[in-house]
Amino acid sequence: MTSTESTPSTTGKCPVSHIGESFDPLAANEMYEFYAKARKEEPVFYSPQLDMWVVTRYDDILQIMQDTETFSAANVLELYQVPCEAALNIVGSSGVKIAPSLVDEDPPVHTRHRQALRRPFTPERVKTLEPMIREFVADKIDGFIKRGEADLIDDFMYEVPALVLFRMMGIPDSDVPITKQFIKRLAVFGFGFPDEEEQVEQAQNLADYWGYIKGHIERLLADPGDDVMSQFIAQLQLPKNSDLWDQDYVQTIMMQLTFAGQETTVNASGGMYRALLENRDQWELLCADPSLVPNAVEESLRFYTPVPQWKRITTKATTLGGVDLPAGQRLLIALGSGNHDDAAFDDGDRFDIRRDNANKHMAFGWGRHRCLGEGVARLEMRIALEETVRRLPHMQLVPGQSWEFSPNIGHRGPEHVHVTWDPAANPVPADRP
Repeated sequence: MTSTESTPSTTGKCPVSHIGESFDPLAANEMYEFYAKARKEEPVFYSPQLDMWVVTRYDDILQIMQDTETFSAANVLELYQVPCEAALNIVGSSGVKIAPSLVDEDPPVHTRHRQALRRPFTPERVKTLEPMIREFVADKIDGFIKRGEADLIDDFMYEVPALVLFRMMGIPDSDVPITKQFIKRLAVFGFGFPDEEEQVEQAQNLADYWGYIKGHIERLLADPGDDVMSQFIAQLQLPKNSDLWDQDYVQTIMMQLTFAGQETTVNASGGMYRALLENRDQWELLCADPSLVPNAVEESLRFYTPVPQWKRITTKATTLGGVDLPAGQRLLIALGSGNHDDAAFDDGDRFDIRRDNANKHMAFGWGRHRCLGEGVARLEMRIALEETVRRLPHMQLVPGQSWEFSPNIGHRGPEHVHVTWDPAANPVPADRP
């Protein structure tokens, strides 16, 4: 409905405005245009489709992310639709027991779990990953550099984050293809609106992946290594953390790390290359001055936020953006909208790799729930960009390509980024045919 007149809601949140009625949480190219309008007209609005309050301004989102007492993360992993009975039966009979974990826990238990998991993700430990990441990136580019055309997702960044993460997790490289297939299907099941046939297929996928993870964790329990999950298990089994130990919890964490550590970085990388190559002046500026690469990564994360919408729930009555909210209200926090807010970023819809506050974006969340793996994602994106700037400064987007996105609310990035170049003009002699 597009009328500007208020319309009574059937869910008790009336009146519903034209902003709330016209909101499409699955919109892709139109997302930022819609949110710009919402920030001006109704920065906190009710969506009858989702039965959620949508929060669009940077300062309001920051308030939510910082105040964990008023805004709980407990609903983060709630499905947007209840699966059909057949899908629920598959999940239930397969022994899947996804426990509340880092993303949907609140302090103080969240604090203790985060502390137990953080060591492999400290800046010092992340820095040691650089040679491995650079090797994976170079190997992928070697595979298409002389061809003159590539999909920067399928041919390049689809596997790099997985190879890095799985090496960190102690998963054999040979298992990458099968685990990638498991993970790719989880976004729509957890954050979308699949039909019943898709629900059954995705529920079976979830069950199969849970079985894979269970087997992996049991192998690590029998023979620990120096990987992320072995270290996490060791921390949970310390006497001071004995009350935290639970194998289902460990398996849940592994599922979330393998999903987020790939899906988010692949989406962020796709958005990065799209933004830079669509704004050709920015790409050429970067090629002329590669010292801008780190800030280009930050601006890309701001401009095309890979997790554009996330969730919270109120624990008590509060006022947000001038709207009074009772306890128990579910919120959709539009991180992508906040990252375009002119009040926080001058001319927020403009892509500018020299922006001096680009790193104030919320692409990795904020506060207690800030993404543990953000340092790894940044390093992967930086190295990928450094190598493509050096070896493929002359690549260009294939004209007229359509931008396709996974139909889900929580994770957003182009499925493909098609580029071409003249391989005879490759600046590195060894890269020429």
